[in-house]
Amino acid sequence: MKSKDERFFTQSITLSIFALALLIGLAYLLRGVLAPVLFAFLLAYAFDPFVEILCRRHVSRSVASSICLLFLLVLGSGLLALILPTVQAEVNILLKNMPIYIEKIQTSVLPWIENTFDLTLPKTLQEALNALRQNLPNVSSDMAKPLAGLLKTILSSTMSLLASLVYLVIIPLFTYYFLRDFPRIIHWFGELIPIRFREKSTSIFGELNSVLAGFIRGQLTVCAILALFYSICLSLVGVPAGLTIGILAGLFNLVPYLGTITGIALSFSFLLLEGGQPLAYLLVLLVFIGASILDGLLITPKVLGEKLGLAPVAVILAVLAFGEIFGFTGILLAVPVTALGKVILTHALKAYRNSRMYTQTPPPAEE
Repeated sequence: MKSKDERFFTQSITLSIFALALLIGLAYLLRGVLAPVLFAFLLAYAFDPFVEILCRRHVSRSVASSICLLFLLVLGSGLLALILPTVQAEVNILLKNMPIYIEKIQTSVLPWIENTFDLTLPKTLQEALNALRQNLPNVSSDMAKPLAGLLKTILSSTMSLLASLVYLVIIPLFTYYFLRDFPRIIHWFGELIPIRFREKSTSIFGELNSVLAGFIRGQLTVCAILALFYSICLSLVGVPAGLTIGILAGLFNLVPYLGTITGIALSFSFLLLEGGQPLAYLLVLLVFIGASILDGLLITPKVLGEKLGLAPVAVILAVLAFGEIFGFTGILLAVPVTALGKVILTHALKAYRNSRMYTQTPPPAEE
C-alpha cells in the first residue's frame, strides 16, 4: 500500500504533466489570437506593483489602472516619437549606401575570403548580390517614404489593416482589464486548485511568482539601460546606424549573450563597409566589454538582485525550442513555462526524495 507521500508525489506529477500539456496544446491552437492577449497580460503583470502602490494610497483600483495605462501609452508614444525619426533616417542612409556596400563585398570581401581560406565561393552568391543591387532602388524608394506611407504599404490589404487596428485596440483594452482585475484573476485560479493541494500549490506559485516577477521586470529594465548605453556609445564612436544597432543589441539582451554578439557583428560589418579605422573597431570592443562588466558587476545585481534560478543556457534553449514550435508566441511563453517547469520539478524531486519509494532500504538478505 502506498504511503501518503508517495500518493501525493504521484498525484502532483500527474496533475502537473496534464496541466502543462493542456496549456501547451491550448497555446498552440490559439497561438494567433493569444499573442496580443499574452502581451497585455505580461504588461499588466510587470506594472501591477505600481497599481498596488497607488491603491495603498487610497486610490481605487480602476483609477489606478487607468493612470498606469495612460502612463504606458504616453511613455510608449514618446519613445516612438523620439526614436523612430532617427531610426528611419539611419535606415534610409544605409539603404542609400547599400549599392556601395554590395560593390565592396563583391570586389574586396569575397576575394579576401577566397584568398585567405583557399575557398571557391559559388557563382550564385555573386548573382544574388547583383540581383539585390538591381532591386535596391525599388526597396529604397519604398523605405524612404514617410512613416505614414510606409505603414500604408505594409498594411495594404483590408484584412491586414483591420487585424492591426484590432491589435492596437486589444492590447490597451486587455492591459487595463488585467491591471484592474489582477488580484481577482489570481484568486480565481487559486480557487480551482483542489483544497488538499492548495497549501502546497500556494507555496509553489509563490516561488514561481518571485522568479517570474524578478525576471520580467528586472530584465526589461536591464535591456532598456543597455540599449541606452549602447546607442549613446556607438553613436559617439561613429558607428553607422549606431542608435539602431544599440536599440537592437539592448532588446536582444533578453536572450543572454545574443545582444552582445549581434551588436559587435553589426558594428564591425558596417565599419568594414564604411572603411572604418582600426581605432573604431577597438572602441566598439571596449564599449561591449565595458557594458558586459557593468552589467555583471553593477546593473544586473542592482536591478535583479539575487539569482533567479534560470540559467542562461536554459533560457537560450527554451527560447529556441518554443520559438521553433510556436513562433513569436512561443518566445513570449518560453521563460514563464521554463520557470514553471523548474519550480514544479524542484518540488517533485523534493517530494520524491522524502517518499518511502526513495528512502526505504531493502531488507537484509537472509543468510
